[in-house]
Amino acid sequence: MINKLNKTPTILVIDDTPDILSLTMELLKKEYTLKLANNPKKALVLLQNEPAIDLILLDIMMPEIDGYEMCKIIKNIPLYAQTPIIFLTALEKISDIIKGFECGAVDYITKPFIPEVLKARVKTHIELKQLHDSMIKDLEEKENLLYRQSRMSTLGEMFENVTHQWKQPLSIINMSCSALKIGCEFDELNIDEVISTIDSVISETEYLAQTIDDFRDFARNDAEKEIFNIQDLFKHAVEILSYRFNKTSIEIHNDMDSFKYRSYKNYIIQIFINILNNAIDALEKNSDKKWIKAESIIKNNEIIIRICDNGGGIKMDVTESVFEKYVTTKKKKEESGLGLYMCRQIMQKKLGGKISAYNTAEGACFELLLPIINED
Repeated sequence: MINKLNKTPTILVIDDTPDILSLTMELLKKEYTLKLANNPKKALVLLQNEPAIDLILLDIMMPEIDGYEMCKIIKNIPLYAQTPIIFLTALEKISDIIKGFECGAVDYITKPFIPEVLKARVKTHIELKQLHDSMIKDLEEKENLLYRQSRMSTLGEMFENVTHQWKQPLSIINMSCSALKIGCEFDELNIDEVISTIDSVISETEYLAQTIDDFRDFARNDAEKEIFNIQDLFKHAVEILSYRFNKTSIEIHNDMDSFKYRSYKNYIIQIFINILNNAIDALEKNSDKKWIKAESIIKNNEIIIRICDNGGGIKMDVTESVFEKYVTTKKKKEESGLGLYMCRQIMQKKLGGKISAYNTAEGACFELLLPIINED
């Protein structure tokens, strides 16, 4: 049953026979919005100006462009790739019917058609289209929810690292102020020592302010693209996780090129943080010398970034499986298995790039391909 809560479905009828157009209009006008075209060229103009076409009734035998060719043209327009097309034709050979399905049609009604059959077929395919659209919308909403959950998880990790990073500066500030107070009470203040202590306090407070700015910058939404240095961005991701790196004594080799890139900075830094966190988890079990290496090259209008470690590699038969939803190699119950899945979603849907994983003799490597787009 057609969903009355939604707008009236729109049907485009393409036929060079005026009687067919009139009959179709009379049969369907009460339940649908009808758009009529008596030739393919007019139909293409309508498709450009009417983006909300829910179903197309298409004649096969037309001059200049036949229905088969027209069907292929429509299916190559991304906006209408999923729009159902029903052929209306006098052709009844099995080979003609098969050819219609091969071109992308979902159904086939022969002329002269029975009105009840036409209405029933149209109703069925409109409902299927609405169901398809509803499922796509539901999937998009779930993907957006997963992205927000992934982002909040990254923010949580950043906040945890920030709290650890604040301990030492706060301790220094506390001790410096205590020393000044004691010196004042015993009248033992030396102007050089006071200046030195104040300089130390200022330096530590600037560091604290910088960590707040970093956290705030990541917490904001990526509304617009910005220009940044890709090497500095990786360095920044390492600094955000400095507490974990210092705790595990991991060497970082940032061999990325100093390249100015225009994109959504926070999406890329979220991917960096996720890959680095996974590398740290793997390296925590490694008693040997631990390292993470990052390098980049520019090739064929792409930045290729490789982040590798010597943590023993991905413990899966198929390394690409780590990007599947809810898949994780970690034993912790709190691990959702969404981190790398969301990295791939962000790369493909937000950045227009690709991410892949493979093992080397020493450990795991993640390769990021980011397009270089010349935007005037």
